[in-house]
Amino acid sequence: MLGSFSAHFTWIDWSVVIGYFAFTTWIGAKLAGRQATMRDYFLGGRKLPWYAVSGSIIATEISALTFVIVPFVVFNTGPEGNLKYLQLGLFGSVFARVIVGYLLVPAYYEREIYSPYDYMGNRLGGNVRSMTTVLFAIGGMLSQSARVYLTAEVLLVVMHDQLDWLSLQLGLSPLVWSIVLIAIVAVIWTLIGGIATVIWTDVLLFLLFVAGAIIALFTVAAHLDGGFAEMIRVGWEARNADPGVGIWGKFTLFDFSTSPTRAFTIWTAVIASTWGGIGPYGADQLIVQRLFCCKGPREARRAMIASSASQLVTLTIAFVGIGLYA
Repeated sequence: MLGSFSAHFTWIDWSVVIGYFAFTTWIGAKLAGRQATMRDYFLGGRKLPWYAVSGSIIATEISALTFVIVPFVVFNTGPEGNLKYLQLGLFGSVFARVIVGYLLVPAYYEREIYSPYDYMGNRLGGNVRSMTTVLFAIGGMLSQSARVYLTAEVLLVVMHDQLDWLSLQLGLSPLVWSIVLIAIVAVIWTLIGGIATVIWTDVLLFLLFVAGAIIALFTVAAHLDGGFAEMIRVGWEARNADPGVGIWGKFTLFDFSTSPTRAFTIWTAVIASTWGGIGPYGADQLIVQRLFCCKGPREARRAMIASSASQLVTLTIAFVGIGLYA
């Protein structure tokens, strides 16, 4: 099965992969040596444009996991096999960004700091800084490990023969080599140009995510006899084939149920997702480090709120799930 997937990885696909790596490496080399101070390396000299930071935030929160899990959720049957998952992002995620943008971002810019934990330490003491650093480090390792693992699984499908050869020559399993390759590339990019390299390569990754989502949607629709019309028809009529999916079929978005057995409801989105989102958007080093690279609090706020556009990418990917169902 892996071999058949690998065989379908055409020269066009390889051109995209090689072009991406070549361009991002060129960006890293271009920015290399410009980090004269720690401020340049960790904060990008606080001169990066807000739209680049916003694109970087989107690329950070969207991953291979998004492209795999979201279509599966929508494709599935039952009360959650529709667009209800998007409530979490359209409401909770957006509300959380606005709160962070107007309440936390100005506070972070009161003085020059390198992490949100510095701010907590200045306001609440060293013990709080140490505790929050450890907690978010553990959470970051767990979440990033999952993202790297899933990306490695995808790379294993794409480069199955090459990774098998490495495994035979040097030992270790192909999956381990896949993880090692991803880690090496990520570390090299970061070391070459610091946070500025990370952000600009993220911008390119964001553009690839957008293009990938759109191409995936049109590709799925092209394989249906009636194209998008057929996808809409089948998605709408899913309410007859699976009554539990909702009155709008696969296009059911809102769920006002108060049942604790429902995974995605408007109440989950507004309450749980909003307050749950303030943590990663306002106190996770992975996101906040990027906000520190803006010229000032106004630009950082704009970058944070504008990153809500990530929900459009997720929506596009969700429609891929409807297309697969059709």
